Amino acid sequence: MQRPIAIAHRIIGIIVGVFIIVIGLTGSILVFDKEVNPILHLHTHQVVPQGEKISLQQVAEIVHQQYPEEKLEHITIPQTVNEPYHALIKSSNKAKTDVYINTYTGELLGTYPRDTPIIKIVNQLHTHLLAGKIGAFIVGLSGVLLLILSISGLMLWNGWKKLSIGFKIRWQAKWRMLQYDIHKVVGVLSAVFLVLIATSGSMMVFDKPIKNIAYWMTGQTKIDPPISTLSANHPQLTLDQFLQTAKNSLPAGQPTILHTPKDENAAVRIRFRLPNEITPEGRSAVFLNQYTGEILRVENFLQSPKIEQLKAWMDILHKGNYGGLATMGLYIIIGIISSALSITGFTLWWGRKHKTKPQRTSA
Repeated sequence: MQRPIAIAHRIIGIIVGVFIIVIGLTGSILVFDKEVNPILHLHTHQVVPQGEKISLQQVAEIVHQQYPEEKLEHITIPQTVNEPYHALIKSSNKAKTDVYINTYTGELLGTYPRDTPIIKIVNQLHTHLLAGKIGAFIVGLSGVLLLILSISGLMLWNGWKKLSIGFKIRWQAKWRMLQYDIHKVVGVLSAVFLVLIATSGSMMVFDKPIKNIAYWMTGQTKIDPPISTLSANHPQLTLDQFLQTAKNSLPAGQPTILHTPKDENAAVRIRFRLPNEITPEGRSAVFLNQYTGEILRVENFLQSPKIEQLKAWMDILHKGNYGGLATMGLYIIIGIISSALSITGFTLWWGRKHKTKPQRTSA
């Protein structure tokens, strides 16, 4: 049984190795750029409490004054007294910029371009290998094959009977043997995370067909986003009024992000975090008519269809945006490890191939 598994493990690794290297390294870069890099700039992420906080409407006005040509996408609501306001703006060419504003003084603390040319390329490599829908399919298939590689690697691990053997690294052995030991030990230690990332990544790529099948099997109908109805008989509402209405409709939750309407038909969406939700920003939401402030829908993540909950959990597990900076750092390392395992696996196969070839010739 071990031999067929080993052959399959080797063949799959050779076929998908290059793609795993690209996807793993680009994933680590994206996590660092989006989640870790801004945190390293503490002067934009920490403020000293001093008096009353400025309102959401004041934040929107400050952003408009500083960037009159950009559209305000959303405002992240501080969860502690030391957090600044975080606004996301988008220009006419769809480039996005993160803006940080002092929660008490309204001072502009700093900005970070989210869509730099390099990061755009890295993101496109990670999601579809710069090859459109075909590339996206290859990325999803690579996730499935990485899952098979991880499981078969666990099945081949020689430490199930005796852990000391499975975790032993012969540091004084020849380079090929040392490489094998490192490949084996690092692979088994990272297997759980590789399985999670591979499974969640594949589900993100094949999200639409998976959801369609799930809704068809359960007989449920996917709900379309609510629409704002134009009304000229109501005064213009402030962002703080929208927030207060939403808080009254979902008192058990903590508001985290206010999303402004994308167009004239869209709703104001305010995200909430309910108790027992894993992410800091939560997945529950309240939708309001952008003209009247009327509540259009209240979404309790814990009561949403199972496929939607599964999809949300897969997103969270794949991006590593849970557990704080430590988890993000771990995900960066896992991305590098997946690439390293592909490289060491290939070199082991290459060495085995060239080692056996002369013997066959002489025979």
